[in-house]
Amino acid sequence: MNAAYSIIPIGTGLLIAYLISFSGTKLGIIHPSGHRKFWNMLLLLAFFTTATLGLLLAIQVNYKLTIPSVDSLLVIHVDFGIALVMISIFHLSWHLNYYLKLFSKNENVSYQPIEPEHEYKSADVTSGKPGPVILEKLPVIALGSVTIITQIVILREFLSVFLGNELVIGVILANWMLLTGFGAWLGRYSPRLKNKNKFIYTSLILLGVLPLIIIFLLNFLKNIVFIPGSQVGIFEVFYSSLFLLAPFCLLSGYSFSFYSYSLSSKYRFNLISRVYAFEATGSLIGGAVCSFLLVYFLKSMQILAIVFIFNTLIAFLILKSEKVTFINSVLLIISVVISISMFVFPVDKFNKHFLYINQEILLLKDTPYGNLVISKTGDQLNFYENNALISNTLNIVANEEDVHYALVQRSDPENVLIISGGVSGIINEILKYDVKRIDYVEINPWIVKTGRVFAPELNNEKVQIINRDARQYVSRCNNTYNAVLINLPPPFTAQLNRYYSLDFFQELKTILEHDGIISLGLPASPNYESKEANKLYSLIYNTLKRVFSNVIIIPGEKNYFIASDLSLRLDIAQMITEKNITNEYVSEYYIDDQLLFDRSNLVLSRLPNENQVNSDLNPRAYFNQISYWLSHYKFNTKAFFILLGIIFIVLVTRLKPVTAGMFAGGFAGASVEILLIFIFQILYGYAYVMIGAIITVFMAGIALGALSRNHSGRSPGIRHFLYLEILIGAGAILVPALFLLLKILNLLPIAGQIFFLLFTFGFSFLVGKLFRAASLIQSGKTSRVAAVIYSIDLIGAAFGAIIVSGLLLPLLGLWKTAILTGALCLLAASYTYAGRNKLESHKK
Repeated sequence: MNAAYSIIPIGTGLLIAYLISFSGTKLGIIHPSGHRKFWNMLLLLAFFTTATLGLLLAIQVNYKLTIPSVDSLLVIHVDFGIALVMISIFHLSWHLNYYLKLFSKNENVSYQPIEPEHEYKSADVTSGKPGPVILEKLPVIALGSVTIITQIVILREFLSVFLGNELVIGVILANWMLLTGFGAWLGRYSPRLKNKNKFIYTSLILLGVLPLIIIFLLNFLKNIVFIPGSQVGIFEVFYSSLFLLAPFCLLSGYSFSFYSYSLSSKYRFNLISRVYAFEATGSLIGGAVCSFLLVYFLKSMQILAIVFIFNTLIAFLILKSEKVTFINSVLLIISVVISISMFVFPVDKFNKHFLYINQEILLLKDTPYGNLVISKTGDQLNFYENNALISNTLNIVANEEDVHYALVQRSDPENVLIISGGVSGIINEILKYDVKRIDYVEINPWIVKTGRVFAPELNNEKVQIINRDARQYVSRCNNTYNAVLINLPPPFTAQLNRYYSLDFFQELKTILEHDGIISLGLPASPNYESKEANKLYSLIYNTLKRVFSNVIIIPGEKNYFIASDLSLRLDIAQMITEKNITNEYVSEYYIDDQLLFDRSNLVLSRLPNENQVNSDLNPRAYFNQISYWLSHYKFNTKAFFILLGIIFIVLVTRLKPVTAGMFAGGFAGASVEILLIFIFQILYGYAYVMIGAIITVFMAGIALGALSRNHSGRSPGIRHFLYLEILIGAGAILVPALFLLLKILNLLPIAGQIFFLLFTFGFSFLVGKLFRAASLIQSGKTSRVAAVIYSIDLIGAAFGAIIVSGLLLPLLGLWKTAILTGALCLLAASYTYAGRNKLESHKK
């Protein structure tokens, strides 16, 4: 914390929590008495804690007692005092009229009777009856569009603030789905709503404005709640995302159950699967527009401003048949003014100033590959991608080590390949050698475009810029090189793991000359190397040894791994002197060759005796890097996943046949989507547009699957649901076979990508049909069925997102992960089969 007492975090947190519960009462989600009881209990707790600790501190002062941790008690006393003041203000607002004596203290409250609810038949067997009109579909489609666009934008913002990897993404998505699922579960109480149109109108306005608030608070609070410049641990990411996402996700989940109940109640048959399909259609439209259009031209707040206007217009369309009040008109004007201001004023740049303290922001650009920021500190330029420092100028030590440890090993390196990091100044170091060609590969073209302005060496005639994925370039490269310099971040993500794999090193060897050399660096801790760090070093060392005859490690600001089939030397200072290269740091005046030799041997002696290697399909380096990162926070990775496994088992054992099948379907849907994106990255390189296409096609399959009907015209039964479970399980198991087939079709990439998208559509189509079948099989009132099925689907998807991305895929690899995912679906099918007779008799 920056200050001794947490005034802003506590005040902001309580204010947001109060707004959530207050909005819940206005929307009819929470009963007013429950809202007040909750805050009265918090008021009592804050008062009792503050008073008790105050008395204890008073006794300590009066009687000169020595109380352990008295400083901590004082901080807790003041923090609870802050909370007490905030809650007292809320409490005062309830009784303000009483204290001012302007109005009567008695308040007559009348409630309309709750509309009785029924179990409705499927729409499939009610031919000829009218269905929802376009005005009734619009809010549901808007819900899907707004949700997916908000998810894309907010996820990108979370990554830009918290330096995210797949585990962080998994935690945020898990929180998103769990909160949305809990909101859907609360939707079972939607029949209590007295004014349905008012809820639709208010919820649409809130779903438009909440994302803008979330993004502002995310940037504003980061350096207030956490120490500026420090990395944020996974637990902090968990509770931060849980806290910030709660209002939006709870409301969106509740809205789904409400629309399912409302439309089913109006038309007197089960429309849950239709509502699911309408929402998926909205997600399809929103995902496509955002991924293929908005992210290229607009910043985050501008995208969300468009969403706000879109929601506001639909809200007023809903109210067109009712009297438009003065307040409604004011809200419309305010929404338009807020939205226009996002385009007129540099709101995004204003937000980022809270993150980059004491830095002048020269450029802020949302690119399809991430948020790019160029800042200035004194005369130094800093290049950030998703808040991670990818390079900076004037770092002479890093630039010289990145280049000379490798290039000095060879007498005349003529052709050099740089993989990322070319804007930092390393090109000037390479030009100290008599090179003929420097090829600089950078996947994000915006880095190069801005780099040309701030790094003039990029315009040198010897430098060729290649804006492609490095894996894709190397696999199709016709040039050969004397040296390849890899200047990428460590394998912190599954995407980055591809550049540290056996497969990539083998590809690099095919483009190297006989004396070719490659260099890469990993973060180092000169005074102490943890067990997790040494396991990572050992894995990369063993992987390089599988490809190259000689591998050395040169300690510096990073631990540099130099690999070649010819001999390598550690007497760097001697070689620099022999070649008459003038450096400021990598020279005989600053480097002691004997000390360097001893430090290199020390690093090698600490490596564990393991023979494991890192590969594309078994990204062990990614898992080890995550463990290394988590070890900084004393976070026990094994204990976390063991606890997660226990929760998983307890939850699964409490499910019934239909809900178990839906849980497995949600788990498989999220898992297979992650696996498909992972496969696409390996085969075709990181292509943001195609990943957007994968998500879009996936949502299209879900929408059409949920809308599709049986050819017989009958509502699906238990047997149909069972077949779908088996097919989804088989589809998950066949994912590795898809990978092998696409590798065979690699010579025809267009044909392979078409087949890839067809498989994606087919699998998601089955998931959509499974939801439809479950919604029609599950017995009970419509609001309860919608709440249970949708929430279980999302909970299963949440577990799939975090377990597959954070544990199964990096630890077990593609094959075993796919088999386990399929096995879960087949186990759920067995459970359904065992209880089929009971389900059928109950349905009758």
